[in-house]
Amino acid sequence: MAAGEKTDNNAASVAALPAIGADIKRTSVSGLSSGAFMTSQLYVAYSDIMVGAGIIAGGPYLCAKSWSLSPLVINATTSCMNPLTPAVGPNTPLLVKLSQALQETGDIAPLDNLKDDHLYIFSGQKDKTVTTTVVDQTEKYFEAIGVPASAIQYDTSVAAGHAIITNSSQDSDCPVTAAPYINDCNFEQSTRILDQIYPNMKAPATLLSSAVLAFDQSAFLDSKTTSMSDTAYAYIPATCQAGKQCAVHVVFHGCKQGAAVIGDKYYADTGYNYMAEANDLIMLYPQVQPSNGAPLNPEGCWDFWGYSSPTDAQPDFYSRKAPQISAVYRMIERLSQPRAL
Repeated sequence: MAAGEKTDNNAASVAALPAIGADIKRTSVSGLSSGAFMTSQLYVAYSDIMVGAGIIAGGPYLCAKSWSLSPLVINATTSCMNPLTPAVGPNTPLLVKLSQALQETGDIAPLDNLKDDHLYIFSGQKDKTVTTTVVDQTEKYFEAIGVPASAIQYDTSVAAGHAIITNSSQDSDCPVTAAPYINDCNFEQSTRILDQIYPNMKAPATLLSSAVLAFDQSAFLDSKTTSMSDTAYAYIPATCQAGKQCAVHVVFHGCKQGAAVIGDKYYADTGYNYMAEANDLIMLYPQVQPSNGAPLNPEGCWDFWGYSSPTDAQPDFYSRKAPQISAVYRMIERLSQPRAL
């Protein structure tokens, strides 16, 4: 075994995530479902390094704080997913005010950073898990905090279930909502996301120059209650390994979609790596796994209601210091450090 590697249940050997001189100021992020909520959280908290985001079936930043009389987990699983009426959905005016307050205290980066970004937002017409009523508010929220309407691509035209979309007949039929929540609707959603975020993208490659890297994610965790896996994954094209300065795109899987549950399907089969190959991008795939103890996260979701701080009356799941957000930032930071000579 090479130095710096360790054995792990999910991979034969797990390396350290390398310092590779990535362009941290061109970072972006996308995700599905709980990963879409996590996308908004990382994106808003660290907007100073971000150029855009892709949000598939996710609500606005801070959504679980929509209604102060309800517990965060109740808001997260009702108002932020499938509210009875729009009136009890995300409380966007309040979320905007809370976001503005967080920038004043330095808990998130200044919202002015968002004004030159580009967003892709998607809600499937057949999605009853996170409904279009909720996702509509995501568009409204980002417009309210400064993303120009002209820079937001919001697609509600596809009769898709709750899933990330591919162009592969091996995946589930477009309208269904069923594990592993990867549906064939005759287009690659990862391509549309990256086309929206970055100008002048090339078409996806047909072959990959590198293998997916399994790396030691535990090195970036400073809490035992993150529910994050020991191992995560990255795709680093040969050009980026050879010295080209590449941007990082973070990809958050949804609930029940981590490698602990579905193996390599999300990080290998959703098209991102082929766009990375063609466009000199690094794909970073952080991983969360089910936890039935402390923290309580039985479906392996990203934290958008506070489970990762189980002893805190006011848990932080949304700021630059939040357990999961700060861990992922440290991964981005590692990739951006100068490569060893």
